[in-house]
Formats: sequence, structure tokens, C-alpha cells
Amino acid sequence: MELSDTAVLNVKGKQLERLLHHTAMECALGLAGVALAVLAVLRSVPLQIALAWAGLVAVSYGLRFGVLTTYRRASNEARAGRGWYIGFILTVAASALGWGAMSAWVLVSHGIVAGVAMLLLTTAITLLSIAMQAGALPCAIASIAGSLLPPALTLALRGGRDELLLAVAVVFAGFTAALGARALREKAWDAALRQEENEQLREYLDQRRDQVEKLAVELKTTQGKRDQAEQTLRRSAADLGLVQGKAKALAETLERVSPLDQVTGLDNRRHFERVFDAEWRRAVREIKPVSIILVDIDDFESYVETYGRQSADTMLKRVAQIVRGFGRRPGDAAGRYDDTRLALLLSGCDARNASRIAEALRKRVEGQNIPHTGARGGRSTLTVHIGVAMMKPTRGMQTAELVKRVEGALYEARFQGGNKVMAYQPLSKLRLERWDQPSDGQLSEQSMMQKLLVWGYDTSKQLLAPGTTVEPRILEHELVVAALTGELRLDVEGHAMSLKAGDCVVIPAGVELSMEVVGPKPVVKLTATRNA
Repeated sequence: MELSDTAVLNVKGKQLERLLHHTAMECALGLAGVALAVLAVLRSVPLQIALAWAGLVAVSYGLRFGVLTTYRRASNEARAGRGWYIGFILTVAASALGWGAMSAWVLVSHGIVAGVAMLLLTTAITLLSIAMQAGALPCAIASIAGSLLPPALTLALRGGRDELLLAVAVVFAGFTAALGARALREKAWDAALRQEENEQLREYLDQRRDQVEKLAVELKTTQGKRDQAEQTLRRSAADLGLVQGKAKALAETLERVSPLDQVTGLDNRRHFERVFDAEWRRAVREIKPVSIILVDIDDFESYVETYGRQSADTMLKRVAQIVRGFGRRPGDAAGRYDDTRLALLLSGCDARNASRIAEALRKRVEGQNIPHTGARGGRSTLTVHIGVAMMKPTRGMQTAELVKRVEGALYEARFQGGNKVMAYQPLSKLRLERWDQPSDGQLSEQSMMQKLLVWGYDTSKQLLAPGTTVEPRILEHELVVAALTGELRLDVEGHAMSLKAGDCVVIPAGVELSMEVVGPKPVVKLTATRNA
């Protein structure tokens, strides 16, 4: 909905009122700071100079309070002028220059030791003013430039190591405060515009509602105009429904937090986890795999130090668009996992295809030839390391298990030097035990069952003929498989291992397992689960 010029002026007027709302408190705290400053420099600065400075700064605060008082007494038409805002900024600049000049003078005439207390008070008063003037960027800039630039320049011109470090710290504090003020101003402006839009919508709805009520009265008072009034009423009702729909949509938009990350344009962490949970539940119902790819930038901290945060954000956005390009199917989702890591959810994708996609993604990023002179390992362009993991979830299993696996794979890729794809290896989580005749005794069904019972498992026996194949299934609980005779091949999520007589293996829950008898001999298989 487009805002009228009058509505925009109303928003600006409300911002000025919010700015002046804290002026009295700011002036009081500023005068308190002046008193503290006089006490702080009294030993090193003559009393006459300190009192003269305090009087001048107090006058600037008095002028600001006078602007506030005059504004409150002025009419609504007089308040619409631009002069109020300019006058307020001038008083802010005057106060800031008073603080900055005094700090610079103390540093020049009495040294850094005597001036550090005054500098700290000046910084504190500046941050206080910015906090009180949240949403007014020109005021914040006037405060920072007037109070922090003079002492910073003074310190820089003195040329000493300590002076230069302190000057850099002062400039950094001012820059950080300016960025914070800018962000607060944007949020305050957006909130004010949305509030004004809601007010306009409410006024429009009230007008339409009044029209409907008038039409209802006319219908009761004149029978001859009933048909015409009914048609008008229908049109008004339709318009009212349309406006109500827009109002509802706007309200939902205002209430709903944006699902996108502002830097990369991908889903933010919260929205990505919401999609992840939904796809996980769908995979449980449809008995399908869920794969996740976690991408991390190699030597990201070095990149930030070399090129700056803004360039790093631009680089992240570029890599994010590449990641998004590999998740175009229904159910896929790409999101920003944290500061440096991006995640790609691949619903219905098995481990092999997920690894292929991850490798293609790695090559695509490497092929962009993004400069990165701070990279290790002899590389001069940007690269990424990637972790891949897949699970076929069942009821009762949590997404945290898949996240744990993919983070472990990502850590392994980073440990191996980066620019690498590492997939979670389920066989590494299996525990294989072989029959040790000197300690376990002669291998038999009873001795094997006794061993598993000691471990805390209940055992069942099955005879598998040569060539028998056990169809794949997803384990809902931890399982122990033992072979008493023959050779049994296990396939765990595409990774094969063989069990011979006397071997037993502990398999964790959540993996897909299939079995096949190898060779001409039948296999006596023991299957064990935890005691209830």
C-alpha cells in the first residue's frame, strides 16, 4: 500500500517526537557527566578553565532543553517545519564539540595519563547520546564527529605507539557506534512505516464499514431503492472483503519473522530446521532417505582479515547461490547454518548421489576462482570443505543424529586440509568382536549365547541356506549379528563387510542393513537385542 506525502510527514514527525522524548534525561545525564569531568581533571587543569568549559557545555545542554520546551509548546503546523530537527542537531554538535575539544586539550597539555579519564568520560557521554537518540543517524554522526574525532586526531598527531593504539581504539568505537545507530534507525523507520500503513488500513476499513451501515439504514427507510442499495451493498461488501484480506495478509507479514538470512538470501537457521523437521517426518512415513550436505569456507577468518567483512559477506552470498543451485527439487532446502557454514538438505537422496552432488558443488566453488591470498596449503583461490551424511529415519529417531554425523564428516574434511568432501562412514561406527578361543573357550551355540547374555543382549537363532538374501531394513534399535558357521556378508548403507564363524558385530540404530550368505555352507546366525 502506497503511503501519501502526509503519511510520510506524520512518520517523520513521530520520529522527531521520539527523539525529543529522551532529551530531558540526556541533558540531565550530560550535566552529571560534566560534573564528573570537572572532578576528574581538577588536579591537572586550572579550576577557572574547568569551570569555564563546564559552563559552555551546560549552555549547549540548556539550548537543547530549550528546543524541547519550545517544540512542545508549538502548534501542530509549527512542528511540521524542518528547523526543529536542524536546531536539535546543532545543539548536539555543540555539546559534542565541547567534550571533544576539552579531551583534546587535556591530552595535548597534560599528556595521555591525565587525559585518559577525560577521554573515557567523553566516550561514555557519546555512547549515552547515541543510545538516547536511537533512530536519528545525523545526530549520532554529529555526536561521534564532535566528541571523538578531536581527541583521536590529537592522539594520532602525537605519534607515540600508545597514542596511536588509543586513537585507533577511539575511531573504532565511533565507527561501531555509527553502525549501531544506523541499524537502529532503519528498524525504527520500518516499524513506523508499518504502523502508519496499519493506521491507514484501519481508517479505510472504518470508512467502508460506515458506508455499509448507511446503506443498511437506507434499505429500511425506502423500499423503492432496495434493489439499487443491495447492489451497492454487494460491491461494498466485496471491497470490504478485499481490504480485509489485504489487512490480514499484512498483519501476518508483520507477525511472521522473515525466513531468509539477510546476507546470503538462503533460509535462516530457524526456518531451515523447520523444513528439516518436516522432511524428516515425511521420510519416516514414506521410508525414504534424507541426506544433508554441510559446506564450510576454508580459512574464512583469514579471508575476513585480508579482504574485510563486507567482501566476506559478498563472497558468502556468491557461494550461497551456488549451494542453492544444487537443491532445486521439491523437498530440498538450502540455508545458512551459522556464520561460516551453509547447509543443503536433499530429501529422498541416497548417500552415493549426495556425495556426487557435494563433489560437484566443491568443484563449482573452486572453479569460480575467487581470490584468497590468505589461504593455506599453497592455494590462492577460495575453496570449501564439505561433510555429507545420509540416514533413513524411523519413528523415534531424531534429526540430531544426522546432524551429529554430518558435523563429524565436516570436521574430518577440515582436519585433512580442506578443499575436500568427506562422507560419513557407517562402518567406522560398528564394533566387531572375533572369537578368542584361549579366553572364550570352544566356539559353540551355547558359549556364543552366553557371551552375548553377559553383554546384556537377548539372542535368537536362525539358519540361513546358501544363497539366502535378507532384504534391507532400517534398524530401529541397536543390533548384534553373530555367525556360528559359514560366511555372512553384511551391507551397511552400501558398505560391505564379512562375518566368519565366531565373528559378531554391534550395529547402531538408524542404519540400513541387508545380509547375504556367501559360499556353499549354510550360516547359523544369532541375532541379539538389548534386554528390556
